[in-house]
Amino acid sequence: MLDYYALVPVLLPVLGGIILYLLLGYSEKIQQSFIVCFMSLLFVMNLLYLIALQRGMIHPAAAGPLVLDAPGIFISCLVTFFGTLILVYSFIYRKNSHFDSTFFIIYFVLAGMMCGMACTYNVLVMLVLLEAATVTSAVLILFGRTKRAIRATYIYLAISIVEVILVIYGAFILYSSTGTLDLRFMDISLLSSGDITLLALLFLFGFGTKAGLLPLGSIWLPPAHADAPAAISATMSGILIKASVVAMVKVMYPFFLISNGEMLMFIVTFVGTLNMVLGGIMALFACHIKRLLAWSSISQIGYIIVGFGLATPVAIYGSLFHILNHMLFKGSLFLISGILLYHVHSLQIKKMGGLGRVMPLTALSFLIASLAMSGLPFLNGFISKELIYEGSVEAGFPVVFSLFGLEFTIISIFGWITSIVILITMMRAFYLMFLGTTRESFRELRDPQLCMLVPVLIMVGLCIIIGLFPDLVSGTLQYIAETLYQMRG
Repeated sequence: MLDYYALVPVLLPVLGGIILYLLLGYSEKIQQSFIVCFMSLLFVMNLLYLIALQRGMIHPAAAGPLVLDAPGIFISCLVTFFGTLILVYSFIYRKNSHFDSTFFIIYFVLAGMMCGMACTYNVLVMLVLLEAATVTSAVLILFGRTKRAIRATYIYLAISIVEVILVIYGAFILYSSTGTLDLRFMDISLLSSGDITLLALLFLFGFGTKAGLLPLGSIWLPPAHADAPAAISATMSGILIKASVVAMVKVMYPFFLISNGEMLMFIVTFVGTLNMVLGGIMALFACHIKRLLAWSSISQIGYIIVGFGLATPVAIYGSLFHILNHMLFKGSLFLISGILLYHVHSLQIKKMGGLGRVMPLTALSFLIASLAMSGLPFLNGFISKELIYEGSVEAGFPVVFSLFGLEFTIISIFGWITSIVILITMMRAFYLMFLGTTRESFRELRDPQLCMLVPVLIMVGLCIIIGLFPDLVSGTLQYIAETLYQMRG
């Protein structure tokens, strides 16, 4: 019976959407209570399963192509935890006539698709779930109801065609050579050295495109994240691209170090470093707060890609840690951008000013999340970035120099430079938006309602707590990292 639990992360969120549809005739309070309780229940179920898995009380459940192993349940926990906060935040949208219950129903379906793509080793099933998540998230982008949102959706869906072609091509090679699309049952000895390298690259750029990997990630990600409603921007940046990364790793790692391992490691770490640096530079020149955050997402995903490209236990652990951290600080920053749009009716950084005097909790949350993303000590981002840098030493990158007990490789040098650029970018935005003289039109503003503020405060609070007490999550993340490490070819 336990094997059927592998269906839970995919089917139960969809079932939640169906139940919510049946509740449309009931009061708004009943619907909201169901939304919070049901998504919270899913989070508790997934978390208990992960704990039982880590302690060896159960084995990974498998039902058909779905496998609920440590990486998959990790993403499912993040999806349901983050989804609960996002849905609570989104209650404010119901005051806007076109944000009806359909928004919440579609979000439940999106949650199921995001969980599913990280819970399978079947390339075709993973692709189907990825594209289902793409379509549902595209519909949610359209809730922005602007010409820019429509255009962003067109671009988003058009780029998805490219990733489908890459993955289908890889699936054709895999099936024609091994007779299976499920990597659990693949006999890799049937593949030539060239095919192994080609498959690794096809799956890297196929699934990696949805993760924001350059070059195609720079085309769809900034407009999609910038023009979607804030809750969907936060979801896409905080969870969707991370689920895509884990899916990418699960299908790429079996081929990763078997043939031309050093070349593949160089390609992945190079592309990740390129993401890191270029995303940071583009964010520096952004004048629109959500575009700034979108470009910084490309930068932060670079750290994660680098860690997985290094493919050492510490680097993988660091990447998983950064997935968790990025969900917290970037999710809160996107939600804050939604607060600003809701109250100030603008996302142009230079059109704000002095908001910290009238919205102190919002300003403080923005500052803490920005410092966490910049990798300052005693906040969560510092820990995950340092683990990735340590992983570059473990992977054999030469130490260029040492300072204050830290060893700097070429990877960590680029990482620190990018962190400094991000720090300058975020502090400039903070100064222009929250400091200085309060504009006359802003003097009556206040911090937002609790449904918008509490999710932000929870995420920002966790940035501090995890930064000060990383052992709260380190054991579980190391367990998941070990599972992924054993998958390498």
